[in-house]
Amino acid sequence: MLFAFLPFASQLPPRRRLRRLWLAALSLLSLMCLGAGPPLLSGTAPGSLALLPEEIAAHRAAQRPPALTAASALLADSTTQQPLLALAPQTPRPMASTTKIMTALLTLERARLDDRVVVPASALIGEASMGLQAGEVVTVEELLWGLLLASGNDAALALAQHVAGSEAAFVDLMNRRAAELGLTSTHFANPHGLDAAGHQSSAYDLWRLAEAAMAYPKFREIVASPTALVAGRRLWNRNELLTRYPGADGIKTGTTPLAGQVLVASVNRQQHRAIAVVMGSQDRYGDAEALFDAYFERFQWAPAPQPAGPTAWVRLPDGRVLRVVAEAPPDLFLPRWLWPRVRTQAVWQAVGSDPGRLAGQVRWYLGNELLGQAPAYLSPY
Repeated sequence: MLFAFLPFASQLPPRRRLRRLWLAALSLLSLMCLGAGPPLLSGTAPGSLALLPEEIAAHRAAQRPPALTAASALLADSTTQQPLLALAPQTPRPMASTTKIMTALLTLERARLDDRVVVPASALIGEASMGLQAGEVVTVEELLWGLLLASGNDAALALAQHVAGSEAAFVDLMNRRAAELGLTSTHFANPHGLDAAGHQSSAYDLWRLAEAAMAYPKFREIVASPTALVAGRRLWNRNELLTRYPGADGIKTGTTPLAGQVLVASVNRQQHRAIAVVMGSQDRYGDAEALFDAYFERFQWAPAPQPAGPTAWVRLPDGRVLRVVAEAPPDLFLPRWLWPRVRTQAVWQAVGSDPGRLAGQVRWYLGNELLGQAPAYLSPY
């Protein structure tokens, strides 16, 4: 990795070579010390990318979390599956009602939405509730709405008993599923999230759990809804971010004396999603907004740029000069400070025996790393 930052170092005078080595070592150290964020490059070819001192500073600043009240936090891009900003992301902490993300995931995996459930008296434990009555008959889908909007502990227990036969058996399923998902900092003691010994997760694990649950359209529909009329009840979503942050579409809140304020939040803009997790927070919505603000200020999804400069033109054998145009350039995701470093290359080859017929492709590089490619055509304009 070090030599990716040392283009033609052997050709430099000794003093400049030493300075380049020092900058390269500093670059590598900054990348090793920062656990979150997209890598600058994975290639090792000489000349891949030489970072200037100001670019090293920009890289480090882009990965520094904003000021937060939370004890743990994480911000990740869902499309690339990359954590970008992190604060104690692997530290186990009580996760309160964000537990119900796993309860919903297991229900969606193991039950039918139209299954009918008779509410057992043992489900009515109080605290947060969707207002169920013992002996009432409701569907699994209605219980999921009560679980995720009203954060109903009664809905959690009713679903647990329906899916697994008992709360204890369901908790066993929760821990087995956590292991399958690689949630190494997570252990469940109940399906609702009330404080209990050993009931904990981490910001990183809650992000991975949220990604698994968001794969289900019904889960996405429910957590994005501010309110719903369910089983004769008006339920309100406890996630205030839905009505105060543009693009917010989920996911789950949690609050207990031990956990403090917890929030797993999602924002979807232009078909790209970011997920923020805050744990042990004193202002979960302010913390989540700060993380999302940093995401949109420091990183960018955008179509790859059209060819410009000398690569934007082709002279044909008959003397005509035509413009190179990429057809449907792919979206690229980069820290904003790296976008000026994106390099465009056009590649052409003759089709058959006619040198006037060309098939082309535009490729986009960061240093020597290929970021994306698309078919190209020639335009007279």
